[in-house]
Amino acid sequence: MTVIMMALLLFLIPSKNSILEVFRLTDEPNVITKGNYGISLTIDLSYADAKFIEWLNEAKVPYPLLMVDTDLLKRSPTLVKVIQSKNIPIGLLGKNSDFYETHPSQLERDISTFSSIMKQPPLWFRTKDYVFLPEVTRVLWKEQINMLAASKIQTSKSELKLSKGDIVAIPYHQEERLQLKQIDQLIERNSFQPIEETIFGYSIKTKKSPK
Repeated sequence: MTVIMMALLLFLIPSKNSILEVFRLTDEPNVITKGNYGISLTIDLSYADAKFIEWLNEAKVPYPLLMVDTDLLKRSPTLVKVIQSKNIPIGLLGKNSDFYETHPSQLERDISTFSSIMKQPPLWFRTKDYVFLPEVTRVLWKEQINMLAASKIQTSKSELKLSKGDIVAIPYHQEERLQLKQIDQLIERNSFQPIEETIFGYSIKTKKSPK
């Protein structure tokens, strides 16, 4: 697994709602595990009950990057609506790496499902176990999707010491998740910023187009 430790060349493309999208151009596929500027928060999301959706609806900028499982997107239109209405950044949370090894066409189906529901392809992808096998890497490289791991994983039993460039991941699954009050405490203790700022040192400003 190769780690990007330097700034990457970008294309900046305004979308319909004035969100700036970032595409990676490197000489070879790379997995991003750490940035260079500040710290960012990501949430691995495969479960979202009413309390989580209420929490997300009340969240303030800068929002965490949500890495969302396609099964959750399919069964929770309310979650999709909140993400779209608030312009919350979202990426694709895949299955465990061994699942893609035994089901080689599944990743392309996951990307297609995400793109259909969210009306745009994912810019970020990570497997649930943070392992990127060669075939997964090949598909993501072809689709121009960034491979995103994490430098720190926050669980209910861990006490993180964060440093410049850290990309923090929080699990939020039915079988394992941080309590919402613990997420709030983590956000209150740290100055998180958008993932693009941490990796590229690029400040993103967004606004909705006038109706």
